[in-house]
Amino acid sequence: MNIAIILDCRQRGFLSQAQMQNDFLRANPVLSGSAELWLLYDADKPDALPQMACDIRHVVWISLPENGLAEPALEALMALFEQRPAELLLCASGEAADELATRLAYRIGGVSGTGVAEIEKSETHWSVVKPAYGSRMRATLTLNGSPLCISVAATGGKPAQTAPVHAQQTDFSPPLAPASWLVDFQQETRPAANGLHNASAVLVIGQGAGSAEQVRRLEAFARQIHAEPGCSRPVAMNAWCDMSRMVGISGVVAAPDVCIVAGASGAAALMAGIDRSEFIVAINTDPHAAIFAQADVGIVDDMDDVLSALAACYSCTSV
Repeated sequence: MNIAIILDCRQRGFLSQAQMQNDFLRANPVLSGSAELWLLYDADKPDALPQMACDIRHVVWISLPENGLAEPALEALMALFEQRPAELLLCASGEAADELATRLAYRIGGVSGTGVAEIEKSETHWSVVKPAYGSRMRATLTLNGSPLCISVAATGGKPAQTAPVHAQQTDFSPPLAPASWLVDFQQETRPAANGLHNASAVLVIGQGAGSAEQVRRLEAFARQIHAEPGCSRPVAMNAWCDMSRMVGISGVVAAPDVCIVAGASGAAALMAGIDRSEFIVAINTDPHAAIFAQADVGIVDDMDDVLSALAACYSCTSV
């Protein structure tokens, strides 16, 4: 299968995006083999490239202006596709990747899927599998047509490792005429992304914290032990914590080495965001809380007492 992996190096977290593409490649043995790597960049090429989970036979550098519009990327990818056609165009994860996959498929006469976890190809169609209902169900869609443009399901985890690329490299600089329909646009600078999606340790704060003041205290504690603070949906909806730190189906999907969940019951929406954690520690005063059924270690106690003891242990080991 002729595969093109599309990665936007203009994004600060492009190595984390590459890792999600790697997770997809490893989950789909049908894609074992070689692929081309199509890299979008602006002024400067990145110093290091991600190590991909398949052999990269060719790297194409696509020079683009630095702005928030998908149009220049779409025009460039369309022009490159005409020169180097592929059966599968694999975008990263997230809203920008969803838009790119959907609009690119329309323009090159293909079919698209977003948030895809698995694919299969027959002689007549593609079968696309994606998480549904908070990752508790899987939806299988049949798509007739080719090529297939997809964005991959979010998996969280650490950024992809970097490695030298020994494949042939080509620079591609298509003429980029301004879109005739675009009169003007404005950009709003978003706050820098937090490190939840690729943190090695995460503290998820549940509604049991009880107040915004307590949440702020627990966030400070998290940073004291070098963990990234997150929160459950009720905490975010109570405005006790920034929405960008909400973990779960409608928030961040994290995959840390250690995830401490303090004061959360373990609702399915939350667990969808942390079930890729290597080790889960749950703290709750309710011995029947659902979180204990999915935790590696469960502690029935007051979170303040447990976390204070943990902070003391961490201080001792750090000396």
